[in-house]
Amino acid sequence: RWRLNMLTEREVAILKMIAQGMINKQIGAELELSEKTVKHYVTNILQKLQVRNRLEAALIAQQELKLSK
Repeated sequence: RWRLNMLTEREVAILKMIAQGMINKQIGAELELSEKTVKHYVTNILQKLQVRNRLEAALIAQQELKLSK
């Protein structure tokens, strides 16, 4: 869980949604954010976790948060 400590609560919430397979538009609707704002959050998440894509971020979330598939 150490890698997630650098994420904000909002970023963790978005990461959980990514891990569930949601796209930016769906995440935005769920959190009442614009798709552009969600994209900004996702970019920050990828940088903080030092991963290249959403799949790698989702795998970290599943490992560290023990999310069910």
